[in-house]
Amino acid sequence: MTKPLRAALAGVFLAMSVACADNNSATAPSGLTSASSNGTTFNVSVRPSPITATRCNPQCAGESGSGSFAFSATMTIAVEDAGAVGATVNSVTLTATAEGVTFAPLTFSSDDIRGQAGTTHIDGHATLSIPLTIVYNTPSGNPNLGVSLSLQITDDRTNQVTATGQVNVI
Repeated sequence: MTKPLRAALAGVFLAMSVACADNNSATAPSGLTSASSNGTTFNVSVRPSPITATRCNPQCAGESGSGSFAFSATMTIAVEDAGAVGATVNSVTLTATAEGVTFAPLTFSSDDIRGQAGTTHIDGHATLSIPLTIVYNTPSGNPNLGVSLSLQITDDRTNQVTATGQVNVI
């Protein structure tokens, strides 16, 4: 099990951290998006979808270890290279929205991804699973949260691709 990477979004009520997750979940992946570049297609999905929040009792720890977050939600982002080329996931950016408030984006670098998934590279016809846990508060204390994802991918032919999607936390 890898050590969780904790990163807080400055000035908002949301923190995200990378943590270990069960990549063998019985929940079927939910298709988010497909992005293509010169014949190579990347499918991005999130398991489970929707994500079920867990109320933290006591409060969940944030980046500094303080217990200041009411909810936690665990997901796995799966990036499939549907072609035979191969690719590298350069970054994953998450932007959360709750009750009309959009929180500052949080970007996980290739080093962050490698630290959790073991690699940033996807072989052709393979899938890279990136486990994430988010800890957060919302303005009204309701667990509902929308999370937008943006993945920057470079295929092994150096073509740049952006895959985007949305998942809800309930």
